[in-house]
Amino acid sequence: MITPLANILCFGAAHFDRTVQCTEQYVPAASNPVRTLHRKPGGVGRNIAVHLRLLGNNVAMLGAVGDDGDGEHVIAALSQIGIDTRRITKFKDKHTAGYTAVLDETGELALGMMDAEVYDFLSVDLLADQLANLQAWPWWLIDANLPVETIAWLAENKGPSKFCAATVSPSKAARFAPVLDKIDLLITNRAEAKVLTGIDIKEIDQAKTAIAQLRDKGVTDAVITLGAQGVVSSHQDDCAFWQPLPTMVRDVNGAGDAFYSGFLSCFAKPGATMDDAMCQGLAMASLTAETQGTTVWDVTQEAVNLRAQHAYKKPL
Repeated sequence: MITPLANILCFGAAHFDRTVQCTEQYVPAASNPVRTLHRKPGGVGRNIAVHLRLLGNNVAMLGAVGDDGDGEHVIAALSQIGIDTRRITKFKDKHTAGYTAVLDETGELALGMMDAEVYDFLSVDLLADQLANLQAWPWWLIDANLPVETIAWLAENKGPSKFCAATVSPSKAARFAPVLDKIDLLITNRAEAKVLTGIDIKEIDQAKTAIAQLRDKGVTDAVITLGAQGVVSSHQDDCAFWQPLPTMVRDVNGAGDAFYSGFLSCFAKPGATMDDAMCQGLAMASLTAETQGTTVWDVTQEAVNLRAQHAYKKPL
């Protein structure tokens, strides 16, 4: 039996990701023969929630699915590992969201298609009657798949809950721009940070400048991930650069979401420091990059702690 260590409510995407690859030369605007490489649950909110739960946290998911088999599967898979799914709404006559990636014959992305219409129904009207229940969760992880109006309403009505923002993509990161002064924790990558700051981040010093701007806009704690280059963090007057951990890379897909899970799993606990959380986030990202797929199903806190010992911080 897993003992709950923190209480985190995750708002956002839970759907299916499908990847197919052309078996012959890709021809635009034509029928192309393909083979399916994988089809698996995905979505930023879902990915973060799953690792949070596997790390022993008390987790709930608030999202939207269609009244179809995919929706049933998404809910069942989350429930099976102990995530509270009572706040996932099933919308009649709607399809569960899904992302389809079409790779050409060389393995490069030829076309990406995202059907996310069902998330537009996560409206203020849907959530307003639940506000007291939502505020009972001390930590909110909110991904940018929610409508702009809903994000703004949640920011204004978070009460004592901590508002943690996951930017999802450059196109959706802008949904957090009007509420930066309400965000307690922002973890973003360089492309998404550019949308919020206007700074083209290529070097560590540029990341530091972008973080300073985010802090000036009201973000309490900010982290910018730079891929293989490392991570820059800011907490109070402390700004630091963190090197990536030694990793035998197999699949980097999902490593960013895993970083958020490891960080928040630690940060949400009483007495945790920013440095503790950074070490845990880097460890989860490293372990995930060594795993085929987006989830380390056999992750243990012991394994995370062991990997986290190799984290290195350089004050900026």
